[in-house]
Amino acid sequence: MLLLLRKHTEAAAMTRWGVRIARALGSPLNILWLEHGGTEQQASDLTWSPWGSTLLEKDPQWTHIEDALTDCGAMEINLCRVNCLSRHETALSVERRMSPDLMVVGRHDSARDGSMTGKLAREILDDAHCAVLVLRLGSFNIEENTSPSILVPCAGGSHSRFGMRLAAKMAGNDATAFYVESDTDDLSLEVGREHLNRAVARAGVSTSQINPKVALSDSVSDAIKTEIKSGQYGLLLIGAAGGGTLRRKLFGTVPERLMKGDEGMSVGVIRAARPMGHRVREKMGQLLSLNVPQLERDERILLFTEIEGKARWSFDFAVLMILATAIAGLGLLADSAAVVIGAMLVAPLMTPLLGGGLAVVQGNWPLWRQCQKAVVLGFLSALLIGVALGFGARSIGMGLTGELMARGEPTLLDLGVAFISGIAASYCLARPKLSSALAGVAIAAALVPPIATTGICLALNEQHTAKGAALLFGTNVVAIVLGSSLNFLLAGVRGKKDAAQLWAQRLAIVLALICAGLTVPLASVLISKASKTSPIEKTLTEILQDKDLPQAGDYRLISAKLNRKGNSGGWVEIHLEGPDFPPPALAKRIQTAVHERRGKGVKTRIRMSLIRDVNLSE
Repeated sequence: MLLLLRKHTEAAAMTRWGVRIARALGSPLNILWLEHGGTEQQASDLTWSPWGSTLLEKDPQWTHIEDALTDCGAMEINLCRVNCLSRHETALSVERRMSPDLMVVGRHDSARDGSMTGKLAREILDDAHCAVLVLRLGSFNIEENTSPSILVPCAGGSHSRFGMRLAAKMAGNDATAFYVESDTDDLSLEVGREHLNRAVARAGVSTSQINPKVALSDSVSDAIKTEIKSGQYGLLLIGAAGGGTLRRKLFGTVPERLMKGDEGMSVGVIRAARPMGHRVREKMGQLLSLNVPQLERDERILLFTEIEGKARWSFDFAVLMILATAIAGLGLLADSAAVVIGAMLVAPLMTPLLGGGLAVVQGNWPLWRQCQKAVVLGFLSALLIGVALGFGARSIGMGLTGELMARGEPTLLDLGVAFISGIAASYCLARPKLSSALAGVAIAAALVPPIATTGICLALNEQHTAKGAALLFGTNVVAIVLGSSLNFLLAGVRGKKDAAQLWAQRLAIVLALICAGLTVPLASVLISKASKTSPIEKTLTEILQDKDLPQAGDYRLISAKLNRKGNSGGWVEIHLEGPDFPPPALAKRIQTAVHERRGKGVKTRIRMSLIRDVNLSE
């Protein structure tokens, strides 16, 4: 056990409690006296000495606790006194090295005595890995032969269960496990007893080891105060619910007058040891905090201003969306990758998505609403432009191009690109010196071309490609928001702790689930493309390799896709590369293979990419 001391006035009483607790736990008692001043001290810098007369001769300061340790028997006691720059860091360093069963620290009302002991106790309660007991001393001093009665309110959590186990070891039947049940009907008392028995059993304590007691009341705090007044308790042990409630529990639960006089009781807030998962998360947090550059105050101000200014639906935003979609649509119809890339640079849609990620991290509902308005209206305006371009292309007999078809079958790779793009874009936006890299990120993210593809394909009645492009855009949106949220979180962006962030936490979970759900269809398309397991593609490849078919070896299969229209059989569009349209015998074999695989109701369409050698010398 590790006991922290800081003030001469509390040293003897805290030590008496420390001896009693350590004896109950069957643990050695290590006493660390922290005094403010000096330099930064870590556990490796400290020297510990066993309790004894030689220690008193070397350091008379320990005479303050001499009486408290005179009857400690054969208990192993080690002591260390240190002047340190940060008592909090020094204490945690010792705790990490020793791994004690319990750390005990005193707590005073810092607003009254001007000390910083209240802050230290709260930091220890929040940050220590081991179990922690924050003790507010009453005027009652525990002596060696006294066994203080302990009251432990049972809230059912892990902290109150740990408090019950400690109280049973310290006081036995003089410890009371107290449960408050609402007085709603005649069976309320029996219901409360059943709840209490379950809580005691879960704590690993039997009713023969601790005194169970149930009170009927609509107010837990009032019931506790009534029980305190009716009994002779030396300690009230409350399970912790978080550092923010520490002061209220220590100074608001027990009336001040009950802590004065010869029988004045003490109050303790106890917390069980952190689970291993919490420790792993903390280690990861420390590692990330060490290696990931955290945004300074000025950088955060610039980031917030930049996003809030550019992630708003406005005339300029609408104009840029319309122009970007028009450029992207024309590039898609012209089958020009260069023009499509130019459209990505014009589109302003990335900023509101990054703003959505920032809003999730901050719990900033107004910013989230503003960003999503810009995304939704931008999508609708771009979709209308795409539909208009599609009807124009349809009127002059244009069909699907390679650029349009490329966006109709998104894969898991597109999800990965979007997620990493969200991280990269938010990283560059938060650091002005890297803003030049945003253009490359915008090209990689490809937000506007899928919208334009959706609109054009809807107008061309290419439903399959339109659905794929819409899925690609949705994938990009979800992944970019999640990626930017992760980056902002790692960069140190946080919302106010007292802000209502439940909606943001739920939204992050929903987005993560959507992202996980998208991996199934996207992965299936990727696996299909990688393994070439499509039966029709295998059959067609075998036909083109058949040496008995004239000219079959001159052709190469690019793709074979089934397209459906309504409830009809649809058609298989086969993309071949060769010197001319396939001869009748080869075309017949291809049609027969399609009917065998897909049924006679499915039509066969062959799209050719002509390749001919040019010989100018002839």
